[in-house]
Amino acid sequence: MRRPPSLRNNNGAVQVRVRLGGRDHFINRLGRWDDPVAVARAQALTARIWSDATAGSLDLSLKSYRDSVMSASGEEMAAELPLEEVLRVKAERTRQAVVIHAHRTLLRFGAPLRTAAEVQGFADWMRDEGLSLRTIAGVLGHCRSCSGSQRYLFEAVLKKRLPKRSVHSDVLSTEEIQVVLMDLQSKEPWFYPLFLLWLSTGLRNGEIRGLTWDCIRWDEGELLVCKTLRRDGFKTGQHSWAPTKTGKERVVPLPVQVLEVLKKHQIAMKELILDHPNALVFVTPSSHGVVYDQLLGRVWKRSQKRCGLQPRRLYSQRHSFLSHALAMGNSPADLAAAAGHSTKVLLETYAKPTGRLRLPQWQRAVG
Repeated sequence: MRRPPSLRNNNGAVQVRVRLGGRDHFINRLGRWDDPVAVARAQALTARIWSDATAGSLDLSLKSYRDSVMSASGEEMAAELPLEEVLRVKAERTRQAVVIHAHRTLLRFGAPLRTAAEVQGFADWMRDEGLSLRTIAGVLGHCRSCSGSQRYLFEAVLKKRLPKRSVHSDVLSTEEIQVVLMDLQSKEPWFYPLFLLWLSTGLRNGEIRGLTWDCIRWDEGELLVCKTLRRDGFKTGQHSWAPTKTGKERVVPLPVQVLEVLKKHQIAMKELILDHPNALVFVTPSSHGVVYDQLLGRVWKRSQKRCGLQPRRLYSQRHSFLSHALAMGNSPADLAAAAGHSTKVLLETYAKPTGRLRLPQWQRAVG
């Protein structure tokens, strides 16, 4: 065995690949790739195999390693792994800033989280450190996702002690959307096409950031969503290509108004030689680099401020689009397919009040 074993994503499942005698061998049934506990277990197994190989005690049949996977349930294996280790694996795999922050916060706390009282102590410590309730809830949420059979400890604290953020306020009314778009069109023309498309399709942040010209199907009047451009939480300013959140492509229809604005935007980009098929549709105004959330957040907030509106976060673009599209009577199944969600998640998360309630009429029409 000349090189360490490695992890492999096999249609959403975690595999350990071991190279022996010039052939690849695989150890399966380790869990789902989107489960940080399963990935951490797999990494622990690869470390054990490599340690045995360097010590000269490797089981060349790999039977003992496969048996150890089969004999232990996911919860038993998760209990053997420290929370900090599983959270570290999740941070390194996703490279998301919020996960990295959660891992570093847990390391700074420096104490185990084995009981509800200890979890509550962690929450109180974060509050004393000056973290907002929303940030505390986010840190505890990532810890919960990495805690295996101990998830209930975090759920108790989140439900009883920390108020859950309501997303009702994230939905802008039709009038508010119109006012903001008019403001952006006159005051922020560079960013107007981006926000118009965002509010008209409800794309995720990474999807709108990674949109390229070849994804716009002009004749069909639709958008192919097949990739995202993710920010690297470990390296500020760097981004990497990745599949969509669900790993599947989807098609989103485009209104005629949006197509017309995008065509004008393409002409403007053509003058800057930024319209080749693989080029990003939206770039920064000066360096023509990747647009990032902090920049877009500043544009979004100052536009709302000019319009006299309560500032909403960037993700309100998605909440507003999906809530209004549901209120208009669109099929939840069709809308879920366009949004890249299950129907259940769509209705539980995005079916929010929009002010479009239509009351039933009981009187017969006269004449």
